Amino acid sequence: MSKLFENFDSISEKEWKNKVQVELKGLEYNETLVWGTNDQINVKPLYTKDDVDYSAVQPLPKSSKDWKIISKYTGNKNQDYSFLYGYLINQNQIDSSLELPNYLDLFIKYDETSNLKSLENLPNLKYLDLDIYGYLAQNGLWQNDSEKASKELVKEALALKNFEKVISIQGDVYQNAGANHVQQIAITLAHAVEYLENFGADIADKIYFKFAVGSNYFFEVAKLRAFRFLWKMILEQYNKESEAFIFTSTSDRNKSKLDIYNNVIRSTIEASSAIFGSSDAVFVGSYDEVNKESNFGLELAAKQQLLLQKESYLNQFADPAAGSFYIESLTNQMAENALELFKTTQNVGGFVKALQNETIQDFIYTSAKKEQKDFDEQTIKLIGVNKFRNPADVIEKSPKEKVVKQALFVPIVPTRLAEKEEKK
Repeated sequence: MSKLFENFDSISEKEWKNKVQVELKGLEYNETLVWGTNDQINVKPLYTKDDVDYSAVQPLPKSSKDWKIISKYTGNKNQDYSFLYGYLINQNQIDSSLELPNYLDLFIKYDETSNLKSLENLPNLKYLDLDIYGYLAQNGLWQNDSEKASKELVKEALALKNFEKVISIQGDVYQNAGANHVQQIAITLAHAVEYLENFGADIADKIYFKFAVGSNYFFEVAKLRAFRFLWKMILEQYNKESEAFIFTSTSDRNKSKLDIYNNVIRSTIEASSAIFGSSDAVFVGSYDEVNKESNFGLELAAKQQLLLQKESYLNQFADPAAGSFYIESLTNQMAENALELFKTTQNVGGFVKALQNETIQDFIYTSAKKEQKDFDEQTIKLIGVNKFRNPADVIEKSPKEKVVKQALFVPIVPTRLAEKEEKK
């Protein structure tokens, strides 16, 4: 095989660009073929080995790729769990009659009605979804009325023996609120470092990270890879070794109540990018009610991920995207840009200070406003929503109950791009 390639001359990137420039017949190369993104990353039409410093490329710091496929627990005893590795469950769904196979890991969300002590001896519970700083970011208030009481809650959770992880860094909120990829990485890092600074580096073993992935396939793969590299680098500054456990859900931001079955297609592609980005757990579905009428489709999407695992053998690779000229280049650029933004956040005093002076909100809402404008002008297209909408697709309007709280600062609120379109 090596002799075969010896018969062909290699072509440099410069030679390729010169040939393309001739074919463009006077059009400007960068304006015609290079496109920019909200992440301030320019995407070229061609990537070569010259775009990657292979002396610095390392496989992801992760030895296994046997990811978990997660679904919401419905409470229905006939719910099909044969293709799952875990359930997302609420505490009020747990009772003495709950019988699930031992191999099913349970992720349970903490809320104000939860009693941590009551969870200690329940089977299958492995991951507690508790995040006092995430709650602060999303509500502008401390979870247990004060910073001191909220920190005591974390200490109580850390004392639980049966959970593998008790702190979920809710980075998915930033994607669903409109942050770009670089911002998601940087803010999630700052979010996690706040725990390290307040509870010590050993808390890293009890942390897992929640991300949401959107429809920009290769950027989502690069985002997750860049985050894993940067988290390892940050822990080295604390003389701590711990791998990032990444729990990835499909985005709510680009989903719609219009043409709901297109949500299934979007979710399937997004879940695939989560897998190639080396997620540890993939939740195929929506946290809100957008997809409630197409649950069967989401279950199908989850089963397709099982095929990638068991029949395509992607679980045999620690980093299936490693070595790609394009993805390695994106990963490096995102890591470099995110590190600079992370430093900016730390320079204003860290995550909580950056929330209080609304530095983080300025980053996210500036990006979200630009993305919403692009959607409204159809630069960003959602088939069946702002492009080729079915005139017979009408949504029954229902008033939303407004909950007014006296927030300490502007909270970070997830929104969907299609919300205005659905009201038309």
